[in-house]
Amino acid sequence: MTMKNWFPLVTALLIVSCTGKTVPSDRLPDIYPDYIGVTIPVGIAPMNFNLPEGYDRVFVRVTGSNGGEIKCRGPYAAFPEKKWHALTAQNAGGMLSFTVLGRKNGEWTQWRDFIMYVSDAPLDDYGITYRKIAPGYTTYSRIGLYQRDIHSFKEEPIIESTLTPGQCVNCHTPNATDPSQFLFHLRGKHGATLVQKGVEREWVTTKTDSTIGNVAYCYWHPGGNWFAGSINPVRQSFWTGHTRTIEVFDLASDLVIVDARDYSVIADPRLTTKEYLESSPAFSPDGKTLYFCRSVAFNVPAEVEKVKYDLMKVSFDPETGALGEPETVIPASGQDRSIAFPRPSYDGRWLMYNKADFGVFPISHKESDLWLMDLETGESRPIDEVNSDFSESFHNWSSNSRWFLFSSRRYDGLYVQVYFSSIDSEGHCTKPFVLPQKNPRKFYGSTLYSFNVPDFTSEKVHFDTRGVYETVFSDERIKASVKE
Repeated sequence: MTMKNWFPLVTALLIVSCTGKTVPSDRLPDIYPDYIGVTIPVGIAPMNFNLPEGYDRVFVRVTGSNGGEIKCRGPYAAFPEKKWHALTAQNAGGMLSFTVLGRKNGEWTQWRDFIMYVSDAPLDDYGITYRKIAPGYTTYSRIGLYQRDIHSFKEEPIIESTLTPGQCVNCHTPNATDPSQFLFHLRGKHGATLVQKGVEREWVTTKTDSTIGNVAYCYWHPGGNWFAGSINPVRQSFWTGHTRTIEVFDLASDLVIVDARDYSVIADPRLTTKEYLESSPAFSPDGKTLYFCRSVAFNVPAEVEKVKYDLMKVSFDPETGALGEPETVIPASGQDRSIAFPRPSYDGRWLMYNKADFGVFPISHKESDLWLMDLETGESRPIDEVNSDFSESFHNWSSNSRWFLFSSRRYDGLYVQVYFSSIDSEGHCTKPFVLPQKNPRKFYGSTLYSFNVPDFTSEKVHFDTRGVYETVFSDERIKASVKE
């Protein structure tokens, strides 16, 4: 070992004042979560981590390539928030080096130093929203929509099912990360779509005499006057004698566009036929194109493996609401694959989507991966530097389109967690990292909930829950109509 390698060891030993034998190791530490080599934004919540079971004490020193240093010690690595933020700010565009010592059975080990890269691409959004739900299949208990400040460990509810018992809360959607326009849907006997615009909120029944149900999976038009939504009676069934467990599918599925000014609905017959299933709408940043997924309809669940969605697009006139002729962008069904969740970056450069063997609900498909389309060239590729051997599913972009998040089952194949990655101008993505927690192993090892449909919010969501119970169960709704 060189003198350079020994220096941090000697310094660390003086600081921790440990006694007995200390064993240097040329291996990297086995930390949880695996944050080794990840790229982080300035100001992210402290990247605390744990050593394996059996280690009762850890000492960590972090030094920046552009200067600065912080130290911590305890049962796990927990960095002071203000000092962590200052260190990341000082080292934007540089890296942080971690010296780690751990104690097990009275003996200390120092592993090889590892690094994190600090991106010069900012992530200034306030936080993320998500639904927390137990990974059950036929029933739900306490679920809700939550928001998390990504610069700290503060989480708070937006709305929980204890406030609206018997109703399933889902499909929360800000307008391009802006929560001043925010909507979510309640399923159940008293179902409705909640549309919040500034401090005003309205409970809307979007089903009309000409449509098969209420809208569910929605996406705001960037101008704020419209939102697109799919209408899809969702069902689930179980596999027997199969490596798969559950399949979620639509009995039928149409696509409509809702005028948020008067809740009139555009139900274009080209997007509401029984021949096809339409889902996963997303407007382009200029508001002139609507992306969506479409499959030929089959007899489900018997023929569910034949349901394969292509990536489609249709022109949209935000002044009149007129739609053009649907066009195929990626004929995935011809490749014996299926596409879900197209999400264009807000700068108009990329479009990210899921690709799986079939269906439009990739969260239950182990083979589901993230793909990236270059909207300038039309070329697509799997994001190999991000994908895992387990399901990658719902994803979306930060407000500046330099970061994205996605949900993944890679931790244990069962629970869904939120991961972050950055992207450069050439479309190269960095090693993803899981949403930081104060004590990661305790949190992720004991939580009974998956993180569902995550999204960025540029600012905190302000949702006053007073009167929600009475409003929901009173069934007082604004009734949508068909646009003439």
